[in-house]
Amino acid sequence: MATTTVFVHGFLSSDHVWSAFRDLIRGDPALGDVETHAFRYASPLLAWHPLRRIPTFDEVADSLRTFLRHDLAGHPRLALVTHSQGGLVAQRALARMLTDSDPDLGRLRLLLMYACPTAGSDLGLPARRTLLRNPQERQLRPLNAAVLDAQRAVLHRLVHVPEPSMRVLAFAGESDAVVPPASARSVFPDAGVLPGDHFSIVRPDSPQHRSYVVLRQALRHLADDEVRPPAHPVPRPRTATAASSPLNDSELVDLLLEVPGMTDPAFRAQAYARLPLRVREQLARPGPARLELLAALGTLRDYRHLAPGRALADALAALVPEHPVVDELRERLVALDAG
Repeated sequence: MATTTVFVHGFLSSDHVWSAFRDLIRGDPALGDVETHAFRYASPLLAWHPLRRIPTFDEVADSLRTFLRHDLAGHPRLALVTHSQGGLVAQRALARMLTDSDPDLGRLRLLLMYACPTAGSDLGLPARRTLLRNPQERQLRPLNAAVLDAQRAVLHRLVHVPEPSMRVLAFAGESDAVVPPASARSVFPDAGVLPGDHFSIVRPDSPQHRSYVVLRQALRHLADDEVRPPAHPVPRPRTATAASSPLNDSELVDLLLEVPGMTDPAFRAQAYARLPLRVREQLARPGPARLELLAALGTLRDYRHLAPGRALADALAALVPEHPVVDELRERLVALDAG
């Protein structure tokens, strides 16, 4: 079965950003049955025309769904490949498809994201907030609620499931100052870092360029119907009394560090965002994961009357749903609120 690859560009960009990838695919004998298409949408900095406005993320996501349903109606197996904001558009489209039980979801087998700002980008943030009234730019700010909701839907219903029907890959640029690696990888279990900055990561200059290699491998896996489920840590053996036995702070931090993504500052920031405001204000500045978490546990105890332990448990369950370590952590964290 042939695979149809749909490229989705980012903010202030166009489908021309994919020229190198499409040329390499056309010249690759191993991908001879791969057809490529580019999804185009308006992403200007400002809307100058009095009769035009900049579309919102939801509108662009629904436009992508329309493109998949009508323009690619006869294509049974689809792969989405995105750059920067395009990854957020794709995640939003998937989340809305999940909500609507969209039958087209069954045709999607791959989402591969290059430099997607899942945890946001703070580059020039003060100026952006002051000068721009762009609905798409607002979605690029750190810890945007709608972005996090779409990410949770993708993780909960497409990634962290026993037999995933599609594979989700996230790659960061090792020298990207626009979308740092922690934001691009976020909490996706199948993630990595590639050579290049925010723009060169999607400009492969040869078939050996690593950005092309990872796409080529992903498409070849699809051709062989090999959808690899994400790897989870093996649950630790537990005794009948393990859940109720107390842990000291060091042991509790050990358990927290078993949560996928917990070593990334961006992931911890997403988890902390669910804590009561008074608690967030007292948290130590970001630092080494273990030291930061030890300090955070002390703060949670100091403000246990605000139930921060339960809030953190809920945040982890939303970010990494149905994970055995998160399930074990819930009782431990809720117990902090009781002193």
